[in-house]
Amino acid sequence: MQLSLNHLDSRRKIVLFSVLLGLILGITWGILTANYWLLLLPAALLVLYASVLFTEKTLLFFGAITPLAINIEDLGGGLGLSLPTEPIYIFLFVLLGLHVYKERAIQVQYLKHPVVLFVSLYLIWLWVTTLFSSMPIVSAKFSLARTWYITLFFYLGLLIFSKYDRIHFYLKWFTGFTLVMVVYTLIMHAQYGFSRSASYGISWPFFPDHGMYAAAIAYGVFVLLIYAFYVRQFGMPISAGPMILLLLLVLLFAIVVSFTRATWLSLIVAVGAWLLTRFRVRFYWIVIAFIAAGSIGFIKQNDIQYSLEANKQGSSDELEGHVKSVSNISTDPSNLERINRWKCAARMVSERPIFGFGPGTYVFQYAPFQKSSELTIISTHAGDLGDAHSEYFSAMSETGFLGMFFWLGIVFATLSTAFNIIYTTRSIKIKLTTYMIFLGLVAYHAHAVLNNYSQYDKLAVPLWAFTAIIVALDVQNKRLIRAEKPVTS
Repeated sequence: MQLSLNHLDSRRKIVLFSVLLGLILGITWGILTANYWLLLLPAALLVLYASVLFTEKTLLFFGAITPLAINIEDLGGGLGLSLPTEPIYIFLFVLLGLHVYKERAIQVQYLKHPVVLFVSLYLIWLWVTTLFSSMPIVSAKFSLARTWYITLFFYLGLLIFSKYDRIHFYLKWFTGFTLVMVVYTLIMHAQYGFSRSASYGISWPFFPDHGMYAAAIAYGVFVLLIYAFYVRQFGMPISAGPMILLLLLVLLFAIVVSFTRATWLSLIVAVGAWLLTRFRVRFYWIVIAFIAAGSIGFIKQNDIQYSLEANKQGSSDELEGHVKSVSNISTDPSNLERINRWKCAARMVSERPIFGFGPGTYVFQYAPFQKSSELTIISTHAGDLGDAHSEYFSAMSETGFLGMFFWLGIVFATLSTAFNIIYTTRSIKIKLTTYMIFLGLVAYHAHAVLNNYSQYDKLAVPLWAFTAIIVALDVQNKRLIRAEKPVTS
């Protein structure tokens, strides 16, 4: 869907003339009055011109540029802003929203899709729990931000990604801008010998910490992996394969030296998911195995804890030692603090099992639920640091058991849909594109066991865009299957 209006040629001329006139007048006035900020008008007017005439591609482009956006943390009232992306999103949202209203562009097959239903139920429940929140203002801000990203990149994404070429337009630009950000970060990190201590904030001003940085990179890993080995299927010359592999190695190296154990584990889980599809394991067996493993883990938790406590390896600048520290729950402060936060979340939901404490409130409410015996050297009672360190525990403590159920519904419905596409499609392009998106989402959702970043634009944009792509690919695949079925009398 390209935003289509009557008299496109005339409109283009009018818009171009207006842009040029505004540009000349703005620059002239800026020089005469010494208001040199007006010299930014060329870029602003170029964006305006592109937004009106190429609305969808402009949204995708600025969605892709998110890894390079600069966050202004506090504009007052606890509000922040991501530049240059968010002001542009607002303008594009209005343009696309008007088009959707006018054309009734969202098709029924999208609205009935299981992923769309779970996303909608989750969003509705988010606002219901906001009404019963322990901190209504905090929850309203949180819910508004999440609604914004879901509406813009999931619901409107369904429209945009209904055209296959739009998917790869976004993927190529997103991965490209991710690489630019990574190269910058690696250059900065090299000045400190790629040390672990420097890795925590080295990606500033693009990312506030190394965990978020590595999680964002993981989305691009599988995009480049598929492109590298299937260049011809995507209309690229064979000679492009080695170059793409080199870029892939850059991303993998960046993840390694980020010293983010959660991302390392998430990539392993994603590879495991790929192996499951190669053996054509049905998704419901995976769910059953997941439930069984969780049940056994709950029953045997004391034995498991005793076994893990034998590991005394702490976090280290040496990669081998850092890897071994993943299972250290006896002395590693990071691991112990995660367990502390998870236990707090469990106690919180036991007190408010239906509505939780309200979206976005965990950081302000969890401190009283800490036990002195479980505190670590990085624990705090101030209510100004940290979160639940898990997307799932966060959803549970803030929106109750039903909120966590809807969130898990989104995860499992999305992954189940991806499995179905891979097993049923006869289109190699749809299959390979699904793998790109599917493995990236598996990596994020696995990472989300240990961290929660979906409230930040850096991860929210690719999360909801990738989820929308899975739905769009599913609808496209089903359309192809119906077209191939013979007509019977």
